[in-house]
This record gives sequence, structure tokens and C-alpha cells, in this order.
Amino acid sequence: MPGRRAGPNIVDDTRTDPPTKRVPPIRRRSLGAASFDWVSITPHHDDAEYPTRLEPKLEGIRLHEWAHAHRQRIQQLLTEKRALLFRGFDLGGAAGFGNVVDALSNGPRLPYRDRSTPRIAHGDNIYCTTMYPPDQTIRLHNEGSYWSAWPLKAFFGCVTAPPVGGETPIGDVHRVHERIDPDVRREFDARRWMLVRNYHDGFALPWQDVFQTSSRSEVEQYCGEHGIELEWLGPDRLRTRQVRAAIQTHPWSGEPLWFNHAAFFHVQSREPALRDALLREFGVDELPYQTFFGDGVTIPDDVVRHINDAYEAERTMFRWQPGDLHLIDNMRLAHARQPYQGDRLILVALTEAYATPSS
Repeated sequence: MPGRRAGPNIVDDTRTDPPTKRVPPIRRRSLGAASFDWVSITPHHDDAEYPTRLEPKLEGIRLHEWAHAHRQRIQQLLTEKRALLFRGFDLGGAAGFGNVVDALSNGPRLPYRDRSTPRIAHGDNIYCTTMYPPDQTIRLHNEGSYWSAWPLKAFFGCVTAPPVGGETPIGDVHRVHERIDPDVRREFDARRWMLVRNYHDGFALPWQDVFQTSSRSEVEQYCGEHGIELEWLGPDRLRTRQVRAAIQTHPWSGEPLWFNHAAFFHVQSREPALRDALLREFGVDELPYQTFFGDGVTIPDDVVRHINDAYEAERTMFRWQPGDLHLIDNMRLAHARQPYQGDRLILVALTEAYATPSS
């Protein structure tokens, strides 16, 4: 099958970079066009395309001020490079992170609704990343591919880096698309894919958290507006189905993208012990999450494994450092999470909703 690399690229960033020159803090009013050259732009890895690292040559540059002064050039760089890692700047905590997000986005930060994992808010539409057991891996996925409109940009900001693990891998889903067997691609392109969710009391998220409301009528309105089929199974039990395109075209480049959660939410993608426990407890029809072809037909397990192998072959990652900000093109690059030990706080914000007629 087509592909560029034989396996994931994992790099441990342990080198020591030369110290930056000490200068007084830079004020926004002094950031003219020439200040773009105060930052070095280099590949973060010698043997991987993503991400591109931006690092100040001078100390005291506040990232949100520098980003505000050069937002157009940074957008051009993101269009070209797809993933930008800002390292060594004065990020300014959660508030500074939000300011950078606003400086580099067209429009407001997006709310996290129709959510699949618990989140804690750290500001206006700024959240922690997925709260999931630290010993577990979260597979590569594009944020919001099962929504009717999804973010073009995803921002990640490191407040606390764990001492062990906790990386946020990324993977190029155009290359994932190219790795997947053409017959599999054609079948998904024709049939699309379906996500079925059962909202069980005490397991996974209740529907009140998913839709951020306790009103059944508000849930019905939201689902009606976003192409989600809804079925109440009891006083407080809900099942939803949503059918989405499996392959999208990138709005900037026109390239085909494997842009879906079809393998991610499939029970075959769970760790074996968890998969067996879920099937014993719920059976296939009552699983909290399960995916099918868009016509409701079962996706074969070997197809799910093949798709997951394609993702894994494109995975690359770096070690977080406190103050890092990672901006990715959410349509081109999937992201994941490695197991970790110790404390970890990575902030996330999503911006610039986008949809196509085929979605």
C-alpha cells in the first residue's frame, strides 16, 4: 500500500539549545515588521516534517504581542507548514494562551458541545485536554470530525509538562488517506460512516454533559440543527446516530483527507481488556460508542485494524516543555495522547468552524 514512512517517528527532545540574549521585555508598540526576524523558524525534528519550531532569539518577547503583530505571516506559515510549535516565548499562562488564540484566529473560540469526553474549563472556551486515565493511550483523531462543522485550527498550550510521557502526537491524514487500501477508501467514500452513541447513567458522559443542558427540548433542537438522529429510550436514556462523510477535501490545498472517527470510536480500537468488558456489559447494540458504515452495516474488524495501522505509520511527536504552544491545522493533522506519569495540564482551544456540503 502507498506510504512514505515505515513507522512512527518518536523523538526525545533532550538537547540543550544555546541561551537567548537577555534584553528588556518587548512592548507591543515596538514590534514593527522587522521584529518577525527576532524569531528563528526551523524544523523541530531533523527527520520529520512536523512540527515547525518558532523560537525567539531574544528574551522577553510576549507571544501574544508578537503574534498579534505578525498574524498574517504566521497564517501563511501555518498554511505552508501545517503545525507550528512556539517554544521559549513568554506565554503568560492561561490568559496569555487565550490572547494568542484570539490573535491568530478569525472569529471567536468555539464551544465544546456534542462532546465525547469530560473537560474542565480554564477560561472562555478554553479547556483542558481529554480527562482520560493517565495510563491509557488516546489514538490519533481530528477534533470534531463527527460534528456538522469542525474547527480548522486547534491550539494546545502546555502549563504543566509531566515528568514521564504525556506527549501529544500528530499525524498527517492526507498521508493516512494515501496509505489506506483504495477499495476501503472507495467504500467509505460511497457509504460514509455512522456514529451511534448510547448515553448510560454512570458510564461515559451523561447526555446532560455532552450537550451542556438538562433540557430535553434543547437537546432535540440541537440535534435537529446538526443532522443528528435522536431517540429517547426512557425517562433519562438517549441514543443518537449521526452520519458523516469519511473523506474531506482540504479547503486550502484541495488534497483528500481521511477525516473521520470511524476507527477511533469503533470497539475494535479499544484495549482488549476494555473491549471485552464493554461487550460483556452492553452488547453491540448498547455500546456507549460504536461506528458503522453510513447505511448501518458493520465495519469489519480487519478494516478497523488496517485504518489504525495507517494512522500509526504517520505518527510523530515531541516532549512538552512548560510554556509551549502548538498550533495545528486540525483538518490536515490528527492528534493523540501518550500515557504519562505525574501532573499534566495541556490547554486546548478550537477556532474557525468549517463545513462542506458533503458533511
